[in-house]
Amino acid sequence: MGEGLVFPFLVPEVGVGPMAVYTDDPQFATAFLSSEIAAGFVPAGPRDPALRPVLDAVFQNGPVFVSNERTPEPIPTLLITEYSPRSQYDFLIEMARGRNGLPDGIFCLAGAGEKFHGFKGRHWEALQGNLHLAVHFAPGREVERFGVAFTILAALSVAESLNQIAGLENRARIKWVNDILVEEKKVGGVLAYTQSQGTAVTSAVLGIGVNVEATPEVVPTPFVPAVGAVRDLLSGTPQGLRQAVLWELLKTLGETYRVLLEEGVDPLLRRYREHSMVLGRRVTICTEDSDEQMEVLAEGRVAGIGENLELLLEGRDKPVTGGRLVLE
Repeated sequence: MGEGLVFPFLVPEVGVGPMAVYTDDPQFATAFLSSEIAAGFVPAGPRDPALRPVLDAVFQNGPVFVSNERTPEPIPTLLITEYSPRSQYDFLIEMARGRNGLPDGIFCLAGAGEKFHGFKGRHWEALQGNLHLAVHFAPGREVERFGVAFTILAALSVAESLNQIAGLENRARIKWVNDILVEEKKVGGVLAYTQSQGTAVTSAVLGIGVNVEATPEVVPTPFVPAVGAVRDLLSGTPQGLRQAVLWELLKTLGETYRVLLEEGVDPLLRRYREHSMVLGRRVTICTEDSDEQMEVLAEGRVAGIGENLELLLEGRDKPVTGGRLVLE
């Protein structure tokens, strides 16, 4: 990739309707948007009652601007703020649990923030220059194996979107169960929460973090021996990288969500397996609380990944359904 490469604005070929972009800082939002959208922000009018709780939470009851230039995207609503005082993933879950719930297709992007976290509440440093995305889907229908379906959807979407970036083709892989690595360096991670009523999934909330331009300072562990940022894994000095990664990610999330609703989880699981970096490798699985002292649950070569994301190890009859993984 050449010096000073500029990524073009990425527009999906197929959309389902106009997308509204809201922000409390149009100048900050321009880093993620096309010039046409960025130039068209106007003060938002009366807030849609269905969106008002999340708009108030994201923008802390401050002034809100909306783009009057709508683009056909597979998502209806994108909220962009420079800073969030707490995890947007957490407050989307809280609002989804509320009596009125939330609409389908809300995407909240924070430039940086506090109290962000990964799996099992582990600290996630939310630095400027990276993507911190929380997503709310409201399928309102039965989703097969929904307990793992949205984890598959989120991890697969991040891996496949990164693999569309020039210079990263086929380099992003999934480390069981929800980490995204490029050449053994962790560049992202995902979370998924679902709730249902009867057989219908009423809400699914995804938390997605991708290190795009800044590498967090993380003490190496056997579980995360190295971290990285997308920019550092590319040659040259690419311009517009956050914009390119965001719009590839939004496009891929929309496509994988459509596949999940129309075809079920199995096509996404096949793609998840194709992007797995653990198949065929020797691994050690430790307990979730092994930060201080490693307690081994199982070890061996990975022969397969089951339909509920359980690990199948050679010579072991019982699948591994949880734990922290160390690559050997």
